[in-house]
This record gives sequence, C-alpha cells and structure tokens, in this order.
Amino acid sequence: MTPFKVKPFMTYLEEKDIDRLKKFAKKKKITMSQVIREGLSARMSEGDPYNAGFNAGVDESIKLIKANKASQMRFPSGSSFAELMEVDLMKAKILEIA
Repeated sequence: MTPFKVKPFMTYLEEKDIDRLKKFAKKKKITMSQVIREGLSARMSEGDPYNAGFNAGVDESIKLIKANKASQMRFPSGSSFAELMEVDLMKAKILEIA
C-alpha cells in the first residue's frame, strides 16, 4: 500500500450511525476512517456503474409511478401522489460531483 497524506476533518454523526460505523468497520477489519474515505469516494465518483445503476432505478421508479392510474389521485393541496413521490425520489438520487 502506497502511503498517502491525510488531513484531519471533523464531522458530526448521530449516535446510531456511529454504532453502525463501528460494527461495520470491525466486521470488515478496516478503520472507521477508511470506511468514511471509501464512502466519500464512491459517493463523489463520476461515471461509477453503481451510481449510474442506482440512479437509473430511481428514474424507472418515477416512470412507473407516473404511469400508474392510482397515483394520479390529487390531494387537497392540488398535488398528485405521483408528483409528491417524484420529489422524494429525486432527492434519493446520487449526485455525481466532478
């Protein structure tokens, strides 16, 4: 393994996420810092097949919801169920940062 320089970075996590991070790192026999570095790398990678596949699945879900007659039901706010679901699903997409 080639040594690399790291800089400290502080962030805040919920207690449940810290517990999950500790268990995951222990199970994989790597440091918690390494898990975080890998997660950041995966999340910010451009053209990553996992991200592309995930986002394609979200897009397909939106299409199916829009095509479903029952999801066209409108709420008193004027929004349809499909429109509300689309907003939430779009938030789930993985943003790719160059």
